[in-house]
Amino acid sequence: MDPMIELEPEVVAAIRSGHKIEAIKKLREVRGLGLKEAKDLVDLYCSQNNIESVSTSVSTSGSTASLGLVILISVIGFLLYQFIF
Repeated sequence: MDPMIELEPEVVAAIRSGHKIEAIKKLREVRGLGLKEAKDLVDLYCSQNNIESVSTSVSTSGSTASLGLVILISVIGFLLYQFIF
């Protein structure tokens, strides 16, 4: 097992606040590391400290539901227009 890794306080703060990408950027800036090296260190720190990895994907379920609602209202409006006029 690797020895416990220590990171700069600003990097740790970014990780703990759920900003993993920001933590990687700060670590690269402070230590002059490449992207892979900084990401690997942040991932190692997270695994050693039982910090769940924050997902960087964007959820689209809300926008999909909104789009479905707009389409439904549009169809109902169209049908009402066709039957009334």
